[in-house]
Amino acid sequence: MHLSTASHQLICLFSLVIFLSAFTSGVTSHDPKRPTCCDMEMLTNIEPLRKITSCYILPATRKCLAAVLFIDKDDQLHCIDPKAPWLSRRIKRLQKVRIYRLCF
Repeated sequence: MHLSTASHQLICLFSLVIFLSAFTSGVTSHDPKRPTCCDMEMLTNIEPLRKITSCYILPATRKCLAAVLFIDKDDQLHCIDPKAPWLSRRIKRLQKVRIYRLCF
């Protein structure tokens, strides 16, 4: 069977789309470890003792409180009250090791 050039191009394009979708179907821009909201039950003033691997600033919204989110080496989430007295020292330490980043 002899295919026309247009049919051949369509088959190649379709194959390429299928191939690429197989590798990108699980990719999303949302980080499931990072909540988009910290509520009153999650907010704490207690400093996490485990090594922090990520740090985010979460702004206040209608349903969420302003918070600093720490994610530790065990992927545990810590919603920290921005007024916690120890927080500025901890952020300075995290800046030195380039962990601290602002994510809104």
